Amino acid sequence: MQRLVRYVLVLLAGLPALLPAQGFGIYEQGTCAMGRAGTGVAAPCADGSAIFFNPAGLAGLKGGRATLGVTLLDVQGGFTDDLSQQKTKLDDPLLAIPQVYVAYGVTPKLGVGLGLFAPYGLQTRWPLAFDGRFAGYKNILKSVYVQPTVAYQVAPWLSLGGGLDVVFGSVELNQRLDLADAPVPPALGVPLGTVFGQFGIAPGTDFADAHLEASKTTVTAHWGAIFKVNEKLSIGVRYLMHAKFDYSGTATFSRVPTNLIVPADIILPGPPPDTIRAGTPVDALLQGLGIFQTTLTTQAVTTTITNPEQLIFGLAFKPRKDWTLFVDYQFTRWGTRFNTLTINFANPVLNRVLYESYQNTNGIRLAGEWAKDAKWTFRGGYLRHQGAAPAETVTPLLPEGRRNEFTGGFTVKLSPGFSADVAYQYINQDDRRGRTREALFNQAPTTLLNHGVYEFHAHLFGVSLGYAF
Repeated sequence: MQRLVRYVLVLLAGLPALLPAQGFGIYEQGTCAMGRAGTGVAAPCADGSAIFFNPAGLAGLKGGRATLGVTLLDVQGGFTDDLSQQKTKLDDPLLAIPQVYVAYGVTPKLGVGLGLFAPYGLQTRWPLAFDGRFAGYKNILKSVYVQPTVAYQVAPWLSLGGGLDVVFGSVELNQRLDLADAPVPPALGVPLGTVFGQFGIAPGTDFADAHLEASKTTVTAHWGAIFKVNEKLSIGVRYLMHAKFDYSGTATFSRVPTNLIVPADIILPGPPPDTIRAGTPVDALLQGLGIFQTTLTTQAVTTTITNPEQLIFGLAFKPRKDWTLFVDYQFTRWGTRFNTLTINFANPVLNRVLYESYQNTNGIRLAGEWAKDAKWTFRGGYLRHQGAAPAETVTPLLPEGRRNEFTGGFTVKLSPGFSADVAYQYINQDDRRGRTREALFNQAPTTLLNHGVYEFHAHLFGVSLGYAF
């Protein structure tokens, strides 16, 4: 029973990997900042995206700003098996991540704003011929943050700001189940732990499709500060609080025909002794065993996931009037927030503890910006970030790793009130060894399960239109 139960649970195993992943976290929440490699905590862009990058940046805002933008993600990659050297490519669609910001300077010191953005977004698709379908073949994450923000200039050298984030999240996971690994019900008299593979079923035989949907609305907050040392140097800090999601959803299971027959008589020990005759359709046998009427039934499932804190420090330095240099450091506290995960089902026999063992990560961002004239501003940058997942938890759901990223972009003033931003970002992830399937029921994974290499890269395109009023 425990071996069969794990099929329900490995679907949930992907849920924590998707939600807080550094690999698919979308930090590009503004086209201007995207061209800067995400820097700007010490001097945010003037397009209202300070709502995300540092709320304190709204203090001292003159007039109003409204910005509408989108980031397009073209994700590419695949998995190469050690033994066969066969490469399976991701089948991901082009993703569109929106951003909307409205900010207004109420007084010379007080600024307010409202932002809508999606800092977590993922759609990972693998072809059904890939062995990783037994861990997850279609995984979709959608989250939308709505953040009212206020900032105040306490002194000419100090601005403070904060925002309240209302988060609307949803996740969909899809997975196939392998009959070769499924246990034979002990009611047939076989020893506990006997699997259908011992009856001649070949590994990689799909017999069921598992589908999970979950949603939750939660609230978190973040705040920031900007210290203006002098006219050339600013220091910024931003702290994003952890976000707790008490997810609730539904797991459903559907039959996948195997179209197989029992190749030879199988003598069952009983009692009483019985025989499964050669030529018996496997699908009819599964129906008679009642697997879909007992364990793989539609039922409620819940789990609690905590997204970790982020702490960002940054410097902005103007060596001359038309040039600004940026450097940001980012720390993400995975270690105490995402170590183990408890999953609870309506049927308590299915409850499970998953071991993720995520590690704290560090990242560095460097950028430069040149204001050519009143119409054109050009920018570019580089960033390097660690991966949170240890080697033993790299799966098809999130084959993430350390990344080098290169960015570039520009702003052009279209009229006294309108401006447009364009940016491009290339992500090159280090190759990462991993596996295609989850560990056995309630067992901690090890690197011994890794049997291939994941590669990943992506092209990001950003465009936005801004209006000053």
